[in-house]
Amino acid sequence: MKRLDIVQRILEKPEYSRYTAKFVGQIFDGILEEISATLENGEDVKITGFGTFIVRKINDRPGRNPKTGEPVLIPAHHTVLFHPSRSLLKASGKPEKK
Repeated sequence: MKRLDIVQRILEKPEYSRYTAKFVGQIFDGILEEISATLENGEDVKITGFGTFIVRKINDRPGRNPKTGEPVLIPAHHTVLFHPSRSLLKASGKPEKK
């Protein structure tokens, strides 16, 4: 599903039909910008009923250059993990991990 598909589905709901696609798209973009900015600051984002985006630090580690085979050091960096909420897991039909 793409951004435009999400905006269109929102507009199909009677309570949001009075808004324009441009307005709903701007709100959607604003939400994504805030989530991104919060994650860039190293903070986790919890959306009740949906899930939690967690910023995780990955330490540097040894690796290999796949072309030359010589050892290289893969530098430390951050990554984002997503843990779905129980209600999202239940709605998707996937079993919860315990």
